[in-house]
Amino acid sequence: MPIPPRPHTYRCPACHWSKTVVPRSDALRYGIDYFPACPACGHSPLETQAASPVRVSLAKLAGQIKRLVR
Repeated sequence: MPIPPRPHTYRCPACHWSKTVVPRSDALRYGIDYFPACPACGHSPLETQAASPVRVSLAKLAGQIKRLVR
């Protein structure tokens, strides 16, 4: 049975870009659930940390709004 990874936040130390991801499955999608480098400036590696409950809630809400708008 697939178990999705825990939510985490990616942060770029160069340009301060950040993104909290809440993977829906264990199959991570490049640029959606997984970021090896910053999409804004290309810096790598990115800093990662466990996402706070507030960031997880906001990321889930943003995902639901995106799905409704489509």
